[in-house]
Amino acid sequence: MSSDSVPAVDRVVHALFACVLFLTVLFLWQRTHERSCLALAFPILTFLAVFGGLLEHRLERKRFVVDYYLDPGSSLRRWLRRSGLSVLISLAAALPLATFLAVFAARSRPADWLFFCAAAAVAPLLFNGFSAWPGRHFRRGGDEGGGRAAVADVLTARMAGTLLLAGLAMVYVYASYYLIPVPGQDIFPDSLERTVEAFSAQGGSACPVVDDALRLTAQIEGLSWYFVTTAATAPWMHDGIGLLLWMGFFLNAAMVFGGFVRGLEGCVLMAWRLERHRGER
Repeated sequence: MSSDSVPAVDRVVHALFACVLFLTVLFLWQRTHERSCLALAFPILTFLAVFGGLLEHRLERKRFVVDYYLDPGSSLRRWLRRSGLSVLISLAAALPLATFLAVFAARSRPADWLFFCAAAAVAPLLFNGFSAWPGRHFRRGGDEGGGRAAVADVLTARMAGTLLLAGLAMVYVYASYYLIPVPGQDIFPDSLERTVEAFSAQGGSACPVVDDALRLTAQIEGLSWYFVTTAATAPWMHDGIGLLLWMGFFLNAAMVFGGFVRGLEGCVLMAWRLERHRGER
């Protein structure tokens, strides 16, 4: 093995460990969400990973705009270089993504974890591949004063994550439409109320906050499935309603996998940053 391949192998191993760790946290949440509110520690960790990935990219975009467009002596430049606004924007974006992901994981079926596991296995190879090209053309330096990730790592992680998200979403849409069966045992064509009750009874939690969120989500899902499979085909309903409902269903999937991929980005960037600091010692 050449000396050049050793760092690449190390980066893949570190990225794989970070992705597996993130997947493990999500799995532990799925296994413990029915218990006490202490299980909320796992979605909080998930939120931090999603937030970290979004913040790194947001800070890098802002730093480029500020450094490129504003004069070095400008007071506006010094004010905009602060991280407060970027933190708030990243928090606002990470909260819905992490929430959709946590609710989806809690109510997930075994088939859903095939997508999670496949994405966690492919992500390290994809991230490292983009790091080799076009990442080798990007500037390696970072904001050493703030302990930031390298510029190349941030850019390549976002590029690889976007490709991973697009592929994951397309495969899930295809599987949901053609392969994954409709939950017919919980759908009662003659009764919307019974359908909503059947979905609502699928799961709960001893934690009131989690229980309310899961039951509300289940009721919305039951309502959506009822209209998609029953009412949307009725002659009295416009043909476009069914399309809108399916679009809502796939938008929910995009939010879920968007949160998952951004969480993988955050974990991988953290692993690469720790690796970089160790190498500089």
